[in-house]
Amino acid sequence: MLGTKNVLQPGCLCLLYAAMANEYIWIGFLLIDFMAAVIVYRLFGRVGLYCLIVMNIIVCNIQVMKIVKLFGLTTTLGNILYASIFFSTDVLSEMYGKEEARRYLEALKPFGYVGTLIPERYGGPGLTHMDWAILHEELRGCWAGLGGVVGITSSSSHGISESENVELKRRVLPGLLSAKTISCTAITEPNVGSDAGAIETKAVLDGDHYVINGTKMWISNGTIADYVVVVATVDRSKGARGICQLLVEKEVSPFTAREIKKIGVKAFPTAELIFDNCRVPRENLLKAPGEGFKRALRGLTFARCNAAIASVGVAQAAINASIAYVKQRPQFGKLIGQFQLIQEMIADMVAEVEASRLLTYRAFYLLDKGQIARKEASMAKAYATEAAVKVTSKAIQVHGAYGLSEEYPVERYFRDARVYTIPDGTTEIQKLIVAREVLGLSAFV
Repeated sequence: MLGTKNVLQPGCLCLLYAAMANEYIWIGFLLIDFMAAVIVYRLFGRVGLYCLIVMNIIVCNIQVMKIVKLFGLTTTLGNILYASIFFSTDVLSEMYGKEEARRYLEALKPFGYVGTLIPERYGGPGLTHMDWAILHEELRGCWAGLGGVVGITSSSSHGISESENVELKRRVLPGLLSAKTISCTAITEPNVGSDAGAIETKAVLDGDHYVINGTKMWISNGTIADYVVVVATVDRSKGARGICQLLVEKEVSPFTAREIKKIGVKAFPTAELIFDNCRVPRENLLKAPGEGFKRALRGLTFARCNAAIASVGVAQAAINASIAYVKQRPQFGKLIGQFQLIQEMIADMVAEVEASRLLTYRAFYLLDKGQIARKEASMAKAYATEAAVKVTSKAIQVHGAYGLSEEYPVERYFRDARVYTIPDGTTEIQKLIVAREVLGLSAFV
């Protein structure tokens, strides 16, 4: 599905040889990888080293595990994966600046993470929604914060590519697709959350410019974005028919961004954006009044699928950590993985994640088929995000006191999972959407 050009990566080949040699030769791979890490660290410093590590994990998970399973090879791939993760948990939680984010994006670009869905005719990878799901399940389980940065800039770039503004696409997309620039979308406001049609931010046409005034809240990538797709209204009395979309270039049309700290996914920048008489060239109109809201709703459907797959990735990472732990933690003269109540928790966790994954992949599949998939996206988002909270909580329980320590990853997985139940419509909103689609009766005003 991901194509030969993505499978035949040098790192993948090294890992494949190690897997085929079973339990003995993979040590040789680690020595080679260690030497490569030393060279990269000396040339590019800490950021270069992190990028190499992330690529190792992604290649190992996405490519080798699939190949090993396909040919029935037996190897402890978990050993390879955990050996690759030789940086601390703190690294995955710390915030980084725009330049570091760009370098991470550049490192992930060969794997199809940058502009994933953008067609090849515009210079994008031209991958499918299902490809997106596979890529992001793996990356979110490795580093949810980086996955968020990648996902937001890629999804907002895709929205730009769907605009009828040919000149704007010609000017903006090359930078986004080369990972030289970063983008985001700004919908939510201090007084506007689930009711996206009540946008208060105004865009008033003044000659050759739109003048934007208003505040946006909880904007992912807000502090590091070069481009912001701003959803605003030209006339509040028109409701959804007055909502448009404008592309705000920070260098041309400055605005204020303030970082908002969160309980989880801490390496994923989230901001308050303040537009005070922000003048945006008229030619930066992406979607005309009336069309802007429709595009925003389509974007929310995809965003819900994205939150679901992120939750699946984080929950699966918690399961992997728990399995590894119960297989090495002794109590009462035997491994705790042999105790029935521990096995019950592991079985429940696996079932929750498998159900979440199937719901989520079905929604992505329907998007590939051109369907709206509103009900399926909301079901996936509601179920997968809540399941991830339960699974990561059980992972902490499995680890006992160690689960409460920052020295183990499961407390981070729990905090990350808890975040995903809120954005792009809370769990309660998703249930109302599903019921509306099934009953034909709306609970919304």
